[in-house]
Amino acid sequence: MDTQQHFDVLVIGGGPAGMAAAARAAECGVRVGIVDDNPRLGGQIWRGHSENSRSSKASQWSARIHAAGVITLCGFHVVHQPQENVLLAEGPGCVCKLSYDKLVLATGARERFLPFSGWTLPNVMGAGGLQAMVKGGLPIHGKRVVVAGTGPLLLAVAANLRKLGAEILMICEQTPWKSLAKFGLALSRWPAKVFQGLQLKRDLAGVRFAVNSWPIGAYGEQVLERVTVLRNGKMETVACDYLACGFHLVPNV
Repeated sequence: MDTQQHFDVLVIGGGPAGMAAAARAAECGVRVGIVDDNPRLGGQIWRGHSENSRSSKASQWSARIHAAGVITLCGFHVVHQPQENVLLAEGPGCVCKLSYDKLVLATGARERFLPFSGWTLPNVMGAGGLQAMVKGGLPIHGKRVVVAGTGPLLLAVAANLRKLGAEILMICEQTPWKSLAKFGLALSRWPAKVFQGLQLKRDLAGVRFAVNSWPIGAYGEQVLERVTVLRNGKMETVACDYLACGFHLVPNV
């Protein structure tokens, strides 16, 4: 690989947005490069999916990127901007100097993690973080998991972990029923989202869903052993192997 390359358009981030931006730009006839620090494109959303199913959206965008001639730099992390319109990217055994005319930043989002007693204990992690580790090979079958925080991501993560054999003990949603009802009514404008919600409800049938509740403490000798949640003003302790927390997403700037 050349250690110095120039692009008409350089895209940083290989998730769904970055893949779409790179493909569409290259299809307009310009030289495009895409940089991502993961070993393959797809980001957290499509991690591990782009090569598993030819019918998936991930594989379709991946095919468009290859067909359009996008130069893919996977396993590279942008570390420095030595001068205007130039970035340095560190990869396996080398540093690339990447110059560009136009730069697209598609660095995705990260989870907002609010601190509480014991929040740094091993096996206490972000909801999306646990899902990403499971996609990367972390054994989850038979493990007891409490999912806590707020937002639709909690349901999606819980459903996915359950399909992989995890025992979802409880989903603790910080929002009260009144606010959730307003959110549900707002979704009526997007039938596809309503369908997704019904699908998640079916996938999570039998799982305890506690509103107006959140974790206040995580405890264990070496790793997580139990979680205390405040539920409608009353404390409840649950023995578990993992606590997956997520309080919405924020831009990864």
